Amino acid sequence: MDIIEEIAKAHDLFIVEDCAHAIESKYKGRSTGTIGNLGCYSFYVTKNVITGEGGMVVTDNDEYTERIKIMALHGMTKDAWNRFSDEGYKHYQVVEAGFKYNMTDIQASLGIHQLGRVETYHKRRQEIWARYDQAFEKLACKIPAAIDRQMRHSSHLYPLLLDLDALSIDRDTFLSVLDKENIGTGVHYLPVHLHPFYAKLLGCRPGEHPLAEAIGQRTVSLPLSAKLSDRDVDDVIQAVSGALNYFKR
Repeated sequence: MDIIEEIAKAHDLFIVEDCAHAIESKYKGRSTGTIGNLGCYSFYVTKNVITGEGGMVVTDNDEYTERIKIMALHGMTKDAWNRFSDEGYKHYQVVEAGFKYNMTDIQASLGIHQLGRVETYHKRRQEIWARYDQAFEKLACKIPAAIDRQMRHSSHLYPLLLDLDALSIDRDTFLSVLDKENIGTGVHYLPVHLHPFYAKLLGCRPGEHPLAEAIGQRTVSLPLSAKLSDRDVDDVIQAVSGALNYFKR
């Protein structure tokens, strides 16, 4: 972020932080999302605070705040809650061609009660992270890099990079093996340039970005929910370790 801020300042650029996975993260003591001009968080069902869908924009700029409120609800000057409050009806005007981007009150009620549990859940995910590090460090894979002391990691995803040269199976077969053991997995992510839409739009071909492709072929994300019990974590470790040892060349 230091480098990004320097570039933005030199060229008079606007910084919007994508903090979809990083509500707990900090950089040199500053919470992610509060470093740039705007910070955008996701509350989709796979995130650490969830409302089913939707998200949140944060800023300390009153002008941006007011514009976001207007644009998020049809370009109206007063939101529906204020129009029909106990203080009586208030007229509104449509001042811009806005959007329908507001979170529902029901969704917000689901999310606001989770805010007080963010730190508790983060601590639990860190505990699971540490157990995974210890269990997989000497197997045919690479564990996540050590976390810089200047940063606070959100511990949102735990990805392994499989050492395919040391294994007799590929990543997708590894996923299937874990699935048969009832271990849920994810892939974060397949290289963007290999998706059909972007390949067609940009004319990308396999082999043009070998590092991204190598990671895309080897990466697998393991379960990392605060709701995992110690027994659940034992099951993940046993299944992953068993597969890596069994299929080792």
